[in-house]
Amino acid sequence: MLDHLHHGRRRVAVEMDRLRLRASNGRVLDAETAVRSLPSDPGVVFLCLGNICRSPLAERYFRTRIEETDCDPSLVTSAGFVDAEGRESPDPAVSAAREHGVDLADHRSQRVSDRLLDAGDLVLLMDAWNYRDLKREFPAALEKTCFLKAFDPGTDFEIADPYGDDPEEFRAVYDEVTDAVDELVDALAKR
Repeated sequence: MLDHLHHGRRRVAVEMDRLRLRASNGRVLDAETAVRSLPSDPGVVFLCLGNICRSPLAERYFRTRIEETDCDPSLVTSAGFVDAEGRESPDPAVSAAREHGVDLADHRSQRVSDRLLDAGDLVLLMDAWNYRDLKREFPAALEKTCFLKAFDPGTDFEIADPYGDDPEEFRAVYDEVTDAVDELVDALAKR
């Protein structure tokens, strides 16, 4: 019973964050401001819940795309908020990533830490749950945080978690991730 109550409160808190974010259109949704203040060799950190689906794809796809530019990041990594480290990407994630030229077969998850966030100049989130976790655990990192989807704005600022067994869901989400990363790379190249 207490677990359900705790999860319900957390869900309400995330929904409140979503409403505040949509109403404020603040820095975490402002891709232009996020890029403008970066050093020439920025450290880039991609975050999602478990670091097995969205953020590892974003990290590895970004590495491939950034090689086409003059930008030379000091750090490119990904992490998640789940405590268990060393988890593999699920098979549908590996298959969908392969369609984007990314190999996730050897990826192993890592948990976000102060050390990792301190080394980054730009922290990129996937959804409001990630925002809530970051705000609670690492509030100092919010000043250098932006939603990845802010670089490819559409109907929403979030990229949903595709975790599960549906290959079509992974394909759709991975299209969103790669489109946003393409826009991020273009923004970094134009600075």
